[in-house]
Amino acid sequence: MNEPTQPLGSPDVNGTEDASRGRNDWLVKQATFVLRNIFLKGLGFAGFMLSIWLAWHLIISIFAPPAWLFPSPSMVYQRFTELWEVEALQPHLRITATEIVIGYLLGIAGALLSGYPISQIRLLEKVLTPYLIAANSVPLVAFAPLLILWLGNGIEAKIVVAALIVFFPATISTITGFHAQSPIYKRLMRSLRASKLQRFLYLELPSAVPGILAGMKIGAPLAVVGAVVGEFLGTGLGLGHLILEANGLMDTPQLFVAIILLGMIGIVFYMLIMALEQILLGPWHNKKRR
Repeated sequence: MNEPTQPLGSPDVNGTEDASRGRNDWLVKQATFVLRNIFLKGLGFAGFMLSIWLAWHLIISIFAPPAWLFPSPSMVYQRFTELWEVEALQPHLRITATEIVIGYLLGIAGALLSGYPISQIRLLEKVLTPYLIAANSVPLVAFAPLLILWLGNGIEAKIVVAALIVFFPATISTITGFHAQSPIYKRLMRSLRASKLQRFLYLELPSAVPGILAGMKIGAPLAVVGAVVGEFLGTGLGLGHLILEANGLMDTPQLFVAIILLGMIGIVFYMLIMALEQILLGPWHNKKRR
């Protein structure tokens, strides 16, 4: 007996369900892969911190340096709790974190907005790229006093220092990323008569994402450096000011507290960008690198 056939023009329910099931399975695999990589990187970070803590204890046990020269982990933790309980640490932490985040976002936004036009206009790239490389080679710390002089002693100057120190390497990475297009795909887009917007959305931007993320990872710790350098040059708040204050008072445990917090901020910031890379690129990028 013949099986009933599906009327023409009616929706293929089985095909739709299979496609939906396949899409859900792919999303589950993608999420599992991303979470596994984030967990492994977090585990590696925890192991790294544990090794530092053990080495620190070993140095104290073997050499027994004076507390003003090299305090023990327990002394640093005690100083941290003292500062935290009297709320002497939170204002400095908030100010520095604000400078880092806003400066980083401004630097990355400027790199994206300037990197794409430079990569698309050959004359502009030939003219500006040498200056970008030269500016990236000059330590921007040298320009920080001028920025403090021009913008004042407020938080704005520290944000600008952080943004500038992020901007140049991120711009170079963005330009490089937009050049990472396969010639085969470019010819395919031309043969399909894709519009400029379609070429940007389906070819240029996906090809540039690895380069953009590389610039973002480079800029994450640099934003911390820029904010602290700005605070060194004159401010009443921030972890940089806390370091200068501890140095003047010979309060080495407080100095260690500020340095460790800055390191933690930089590491967490970097790991967030790595998590974003895993979410956007996922298994495809890892297979390509292997």
